[in-house]
Amino acid sequence: MRTLSETQFHMAMGVAVVGSLFLDRGIGAILPTWNPPQVGLITLVLGLVWVGLFAAHRISHCQDAQRVAEDRLDRMQRRLDALEDEIRRP
Repeated sequence: MRTLSETQFHMAMGVAVVGSLFLDRGIGAILPTWNPPQVGLITLVLGLVWVGLFAAHRISHCQDAQRVAEDRLDRMQRRLDALEDEIRRP
């Protein structure tokens, strides 16, 4: 996984979630005593991991955007200070 914004990642996670749905139902045919919950544990865990990774990616992206904005503001402030100094000179 290179980045979370890639379609490949979301396709892989989608296939894993759908696969887990079939796996939960297929285990019942192999193991007759298997009694899965309404929401399969594998499906729930995969969904939570997916949501957690996406949230971590969004937080990281927002932090990067904030750093860039702060850097741009700092550069603009320095440019403004330099222009003000230039104007004050006789």
